[in-house]
Amino acid sequence: MKVVKTIDSQGLILYQDITKIVKGEFKGVAFRKGHRVTAEDIPILLSLGKEHLFLRSEQSNLIHENEAADFLYQLLASEFMNATPVSEGKIEVVAERDGLLKVDRELLFRLNAVSGMATATLPTNQKVRAGQKIAGTRIIPLEIESAALVEAEQAVGTDPILSLIPFEKVTIGIVTTGSEIYNGLIKDAFGPVIKEKLADYPTAEIKFHTIVNDEPHQITQAIESMLEAGADIIFCTGGMSVDPDDRTPLAIKQTGAEIISHGTPVLPGSMLLLAYLNEKTIVGLPGGVLYSKRTVFDLLLPRIMAKDNINKAEIIGLGYGGYL
Repeated sequence: MKVVKTIDSQGLILYQDITKIVKGEFKGVAFRKGHRVTAEDIPILLSLGKEHLFLRSEQSNLIHENEAADFLYQLLASEFMNATPVSEGKIEVVAERDGLLKVDRELLFRLNAVSGMATATLPTNQKVRAGQKIAGTRIIPLEIESAALVEAEQAVGTDPILSLIPFEKVTIGIVTTGSEIYNGLIKDAFGPVIKEKLADYPTAEIKFHTIVNDEPHQITQAIESMLEAGADIIFCTGGMSVDPDDRTPLAIKQTGAEIISHGTPVLPGSMLLLAYLNEKTIVGLPGGVLYSKRTVFDLLLPRIMAKDNINKAEIIGLGYGGYL
């Protein structure tokens, strides 16, 4: 790199974006790479703290930050994503569809372990919207040796760090349990809570909703009827605790579903049950979902709605950060 005093830079071409920051108001590009400096620009550059400008040497064989950002994007993104224009050496990844974001944390760690790399993403397994920025990447220096990018490519391999599972249409069934509701002693308060949470998923259609008493065979029959009628996901509310008269877990088991987990290391919501039956999902929701603003249900709902299978080990891992 060559260093030139800004007061002597008239007519020279900038080799980097020059950033302007106004606290609380603006952060962006004041002068872009490739701009030819005019006499009028010099006072502005000086006001931005740029007493010197860096220009590329004719002998340089290093890769500029903008080109490096384009390269890193290819390691980061995959289907249903696009890139922002490179600005100030940074490129960002934008979701093209509503869906579930998946981040390979191990590959991300390997990439950032390469000297000079800086890639940041949203957390994995969360709902994202079309047009939402989900990650950004750049190199730390203005220029970098090609060997560093080769090392980054080898560290990541052929699998992208980010993937997106678009939300597709799913049919929902709700089985509300409880003799007190079935006999009309109290109103069902659980159904409205589920409907409110599902309102954020336009591809979800609540097609079935029935109220049954606490008899396991009635709960089982209600679940099976909804499955036969085309439900993709069934939420069972109530009867999930360890009390003797709470029989919903037995009813779900009687359908033949595989119980992935009854109980989670998350508070509130520790009594949640997750089961699968022939690619259908059955969820037993504990009372905590009714009373608490945020529970394990909110952590798992984006994956449930994306039909992303959840295993026992992943549920166990929710204990870290699971005190909600």
